Formats: sequence, structure tokens, C-alpha cells
Amino acid sequence: MTNEHELASADGSSGLGMNPDPGSVSGASNGGAESPWRVDVLDRTGKELLAPQRLREVVLEALRDERVSRAEISVAVVDDEEMARLHLEFLQVEGPTDVLSFPLDGDSLHAWDGPIDERRGEGRSVGGEVVISADMADRVAREVGCTAADELTLYLVHGLLHLCGYDDLDDADREQMRRRESELLGALGVAVRVKR
Repeated sequence: MTNEHELASADGSSGLGMNPDPGSVSGASNGGAESPWRVDVLDRTGKELLAPQRLREVVLEALRDERVSRAEISVAVVDDEEMARLHLEFLQVEGPTDVLSFPLDGDSLHAWDGPIDERRGEGRSVGGEVVISADMADRVAREVGCTAADELTLYLVHGLLHLCGYDDLDDADREQMRRRESELLGALGVAVRVKR
């Protein structure tokens, strides 16, 4: 693979989300006005299951709904091969997965210690990368009977919630995270199932 596909970077990020590319969208959220949110989106697959601009809108809606005060988010849509490399490199697990989140800045670097039922993004500064698999979304969508675009949106929302401080390691946290996923997906008009 070429250097632009190198995954490890000096800051611990995947290195995928910030490379300029014709299939990318970036910028502030308020149509050129100064915004506390910066979102960069890069689709490295060429499939474009969901337009980069729509992915960016999903991020902005999630940030608004979570009441995040500041954010710098990078989203990379990759194929199974790229996702498997990341999965192995960063989690030492072989094979692709649906989504990986890389907290890189601000409150995303600190574990949530507030009440379980509060919005974990509220007032926080969130920074990181979310890498989502187009191939996985395409496969799973066919299996469960939804669109690949909706499945990809689920992965993005899930990854963003991790950056906001949600986790799914124990039953109580998992239930809260799934509830927030359902709320956000409903607000976005996305009809996918969220496992409980």
C-alpha cells in the first residue's frame, strides 16, 4: 500500500481522516461563520454508500443533540481490508469490524464519571476520529433488511457517542448507549434496529 494508507501517526490517530481528497468534505458547521465544531469527512472506498456531506450532517446533528460545546471530528469511510488493518494494529483483533473510534483531544480522552443517564457530550470538548466500514454496512444491511446508508449512519452515531463518553462495556452503560443511539437515529429519520 502507498504512504497515504499508513495508519499509525505520531498522535496515535488512524491517520485516515485528515488527508485531502476529492471525496472529502470539511469545514465549520455554520456555512462559513465561525463555529466551535470542525468536521472532516473522507470516503476512501469509492462506493459512496452515503454522501460525505450527509455524513457530515449526521455528525453535526449528533453534536447538537448531545450539546457538545466544541468539537473536532474526522470521519473516514473505509473498506474491509483497511478496517482489518486498523482493527489489528490498534486492538490486536484480526478481521474487520463495523466502527472504530479514536479519542484524540479534549474531554474525549477522559472517562465519563457523571450520572449514567445524563447526556455525556453536554458542555464537553470532543475530539477524535471515527472510522466506519462501508463493506460491513453493505453486508449487514442485506442481512437485516435495511439500507446500507442507514447501517453506515448507525456506525457513525455509535462511534460519535464513544467520543462523547458513552461506552458499552457493561450492561447499564450499554443500555444507555443504545437508548441514545435510538434517539439520535430517530431524529435523523434512520430506520435501523439498535441491538438492546
